[in-house]
Amino acid sequence: MTREEFTALTGRYYDEFASLPEAPDFYDYEKSIESLFKRMTQECMEKQLNESSSTLDRRKKKHSPDSEKSPY
Repeated sequence: MTREEFTALTGRYYDEFASLPEAPDFYDYEKSIESLFKRMTQECMEKQLNESSSTLDRRKKKHSPDSEKSPY
């Protein structure tokens, strides 16, 4: 991801970020900013991971070989 792409992606959240100080109390402010940054971070991570994916197989390993063995 280039600097310009990152700036454009995060810039979409600026208006919402700028309106955060209008929250009635600190608890609402904290919830709002946490939600905002969580969505922004998720979008950045998805974009970066999709760009770096080198395979067409999107399946993920769910269990290690040791976890499939019965403990008994």
